[in-house]
Amino acid sequence: MIQKTKFLSYCTGKLTEGCKFCVEGRKLVLFITGKCRRGCFYCPLSEKRKEKDIVWANERKLSNVNAVSEAIEEARLSQAKGAGITGGDPLLILSRTLKFTKALKKKFGKNFHIHIYLPTLRVSKQKLMSLYTAGIDEVRFHPDFLKGNLKKEIAKIKLAKDIVAKKKRKWLVGIEIPVIPKTEKKTIALIDSAKGIIDFLNLNELEISTTNAFCLYKFGLNFKKNSCVVQGSNELALKILKYCDKNAKNLRVHYCTASTKDRFQYCNRLKLRLMKVKKPYDEITQDNDLYRAALYSEIIPGFDYEKRISEIPRARKIKILEKMQDTRNILMKRYDIPSRLIEIDEKKLRILTSAEIATKLAKEIKNLGLKPAIIIELPTYDNLQIQLNWL
Repeated sequence: MIQKTKFLSYCTGKLTEGCKFCVEGRKLVLFITGKCRRGCFYCPLSEKRKEKDIVWANERKLSNVNAVSEAIEEARLSQAKGAGITGGDPLLILSRTLKFTKALKKKFGKNFHIHIYLPTLRVSKQKLMSLYTAGIDEVRFHPDFLKGNLKKEIAKIKLAKDIVAKKKRKWLVGIEIPVIPKTEKKTIALIDSAKGIIDFLNLNELEISTTNAFCLYKFGLNFKKNSCVVQGSNELALKILKYCDKNAKNLRVHYCTASTKDRFQYCNRLKLRLMKVKKPYDEITQDNDLYRAALYSEIIPGFDYEKRISEIPRARKIKILEKMQDTRNILMKRYDIPSRLIEIDEKKLRILTSAEIATKLAKEIKNLGLKPAIIIELPTYDNLQIQLNWL
């Protein structure tokens, strides 16, 4: 029976552990590499990630591809109970994938649930066994169901079931694909071929991004008005759900809508992180954003703000921070501001304080050569700014 979940998704049967943690915001999104040799026309990866061999933990770009401790710190701040390893193709850098998997399991324990997304191109029995041994709990294959040899694709997926057939610890094996209008027959053919092998099927509402828009338009697809969702994807997903409910009764199917991702997966994850990163000078908005004040000096928000900061020579950056520290000390001493209510943000080269303090002392702050502003930011590692009002 098809059920609508409280997360605005649809399912037949129970959600997998990976999906449960995901919609609750309890999964660390570990982007292990942007490298991939599949070249799917619908791939939504942004330009700053696509084909870039870099690692991201949620919104945090790691300082290097081996910075495991940074990923662990992000998992802690996000109060994650698991991780989803994605890419790119994690098998292209298998040693790195294994390293992060083992490190997360060692730090958070065997119950820290890790699922992984795998294009089938480089799948082999040996690589799958390595992932299993490292502690992966759930494998989500992305087969080349539009152009590939379906028999060969399913054979690779079956390997994941075969290698644990006699093992005490099992892992779940499934397929996860976007729902692409005009591909109903091929999608159904994939389901018919895999339903006796896989444990679950995840369907994702197809979305348009800046990197896949041209290819999707070329394929004859359009997006819904005032939305980044592809027209017809939702309708086809519901149709496929009905087909599975009738023809694949033992298969657990979960259709994840764009709303599920935006309003639950993403928002719940940010709410959890907010609890850990909120400062004494912060106020929380109704949307669970950070309402605070920022005092800027030489570098102010605008076009290429983060890029401009990253290009500042180290020696100059040190001088800017030293000057900010002097200014902070003056403000604390002159206006009796507790140290916990005013601090330096070394990442963005600014001073942070409460909106109340900045508003009250706006004139005095300007006299010290700073530019005060009331800002609203997301509680992400990069503190994405969504509103700024100069005082």
